[in-house]
Amino acid sequence: MTVLETLPIRKLAAMVRSRKISAVEVTSYFLNRIMAFDDAICGFNVPAPETAMGAARDLDKQLAAGGEAGALAGIPLSIKDIADVAGLPSAGASASRAGRMASTDATVVARMKIAGGIALGKANCHELAFGGPSFDLPYPPARNPWNRDRFPGGSSSGSGVTVAAGLCLGSLATDTAGSIRLPATMCGVFGLKPGRDTLPLDGIAVLAATMDHVGPVARTADDTRILFDVMAGRSPGPPCSGSLHGLRIGVPSDDWGVGSLMHPDVQTGLESAIDVARSEGAEIVPLELPSLDDFHAPATILMMAEIAAEHAASVRAAWDKFGAIFRARALVGEGITAEDYRLAERLRPVLTRRLFDAISSVDCLLVAGALAPPGPLASVDSFYFMKEPIPNIVANYTGFPALAFPAGVSSEGMPIGVQIMGVPGSEHRLLDIAENYERADPSRFAAGTPPDFGNAASLAFPTGSAPIEPCET
Repeated sequence: MTVLETLPIRKLAAMVRSRKISAVEVTSYFLNRIMAFDDAICGFNVPAPETAMGAARDLDKQLAAGGEAGALAGIPLSIKDIADVAGLPSAGASASRAGRMASTDATVVARMKIAGGIALGKANCHELAFGGPSFDLPYPPARNPWNRDRFPGGSSSGSGVTVAAGLCLGSLATDTAGSIRLPATMCGVFGLKPGRDTLPLDGIAVLAATMDHVGPVARTADDTRILFDVMAGRSPGPPCSGSLHGLRIGVPSDDWGVGSLMHPDVQTGLESAIDVARSEGAEIVPLELPSLDDFHAPATILMMAEIAAEHAASVRAAWDKFGAIFRARALVGEGITAEDYRLAERLRPVLTRRLFDAISSVDCLLVAGALAPPGPLASVDSFYFMKEPIPNIVANYTGFPALAFPAGVSSEGMPIGVQIMGVPGSEHRLLDIAENYERADPSRFAAGTPPDFGNAASLAFPTGSAPIEPCET
């Protein structure tokens, strides 16, 4: 029996292209997993079995006729609910957009489809990528597959959940202050926030115009690389063939001021990443960086002001159509003065240059993916991102690329992770570094499988459905 949810994208796509397995078989397999598991974790807002099976049949016909298929041939995907997929609802988990249907694909979605990717449906998210986790929306919040009472990260919660639970092999997510990297960290998978303007945002709902980014979530560094390259409209490069030897890995000389806020298990994961790099022959370079507070304050001002500019009027005009958390968050920015916004904008190139100067002498900057392991879902602070400086927002403010990946588990068995940040254009370098970490210590730096999400082919299925026949490789 082939456990498809653990296969690398390169291998499974090659199997589909060579017709060792059909796209219909692959799609059926993952739709079975969605039927078996998704009710428990709410990873999909809108499963799309008919659309997905239609796309799979079309791909099989194309291959049977001698046609070609791209790097994502038959690969099952989830698409965050704020990104348009033609013919599917695009409500962003909000009652304010109920009934909204997308007539065309977002550009990055179209590129994934052209490469042979199969969209299984719309992934859950915080309301309009900001208001959550909420219990007063049309959809319940996504739950962490490692412990369903714990927070899976957000706002791209469904992207992290569907990949981690093996309901798809990749997801399209968005990131305004860490919304790709936080679910990747808390669900134990990989998430890349590319540099600003690297991937097009058309067809994706705006949250904060100058802070928004789109990128992939996947199980491995190489899977993430393939998805990123396809989303960028190019053929994927080869997997990494190297090691950490000779790399210069920067770390903040003073824990960037968050050492006292960091959970001991997260500190252990970060230290293990440093130790492994050293043991593999990398040099650890302490860096003097601008204060994290210096980044956090203006970045938060920009983000909250831009969110209010985009959404506050709609909230006031249709109050009952929005969840309580989104209403509260979206209106905060109305209190930000034009002078404060202009100052935050003026500081942006100054701080960006200072960060560039600090990290351009190293291959990456290594920091925690989150300051604590996933906490209880029902008690997430609605304004946690505004209270203490967080490393995540720095990459959105500066536009630098950043990649989150696993770094072990906490004492309670919950994922913890690290992230690496680089200068503009260094996405592939970051992916290579993460892949070298996977290779150096896969027990810690590779994605695991949550214990309750084994092979769905052995499960009982709802009336009228059945698992596909086992496929051999």
